[in-house]
Amino acid sequence: MKKIAVSVALGVSLVAISGSSLGSSALGQTNDHAPAALKSAEELKHDKKESWTYIKPDLSLGEYDAIQIVPTVVYQGPDAQFDNIPMAEREKFAGILTEALKEKMVKSFKVVGAPAADAMRLKFTIVGATKTTTGVGTVSSVMPIGALTNAYKSITGQKGSFSGSVLLAFELFDSKTGELLAAAVRREAPDALDITATLSTTDTVKAVASAVADKLRARLAAAKSAAPGGR
Repeated sequence: MKKIAVSVALGVSLVAISGSSLGSSALGQTNDHAPAALKSAEELKHDKKESWTYIKPDLSLGEYDAIQIVPTVVYQGPDAQFDNIPMAEREKFAGILTEALKEKMVKSFKVVGAPAADAMRLKFTIVGATKTTTGVGTVSSVMPIGALTNAYKSITGQKGSFSGSVLLAFELFDSKTGELLAAAVRREAPDALDITATLSTTDTVKAVASAVADKLRARLAAAKSAAPGGR
């Protein structure tokens, strides 16, 4: 029963988180299908909108004390969703996410550079991104009407006015066997009241990276502690 409880808890947590550019016309197509070029694509199940999840049946993380962080990659599939963002920018965003993961994960796990018997392997893929309307988002956040609107959006978990977003996929494997433990696709955006995140698309990505890395770290640590033999 403990293993089932851990799987359910991690699944609920993942639902709470989250190549060539096809431009704005491609946005939102993950409502219909998971990113086709992901290794975990066939395992992912649709939750709602752009949210997809897989959790290994009876998953237990109690045996994992370490985590191997694979450098974040830029999605190269034909269904990439990058809103005409240049490749150099996409690669920069990937680097930002990798650094955030290293910074956060070390608080709960031993971070290793190679496969190990007690290590999970974590891989993030940036599937898409939308641009922040530089300057406009900041102004809308501080003007009275904009501030009120964004306060409501913050409470309800919506992104702020004119704020960009990042479509992320993460896959968690056993680092030795390569077995898929969990995977998810989510579109993430900064808290609607985070004014600094509206200064540029890069600032938006930094805010998203920090929040996602910290949230995932906490939930993986909680799932490990709840598992038999976890601590």
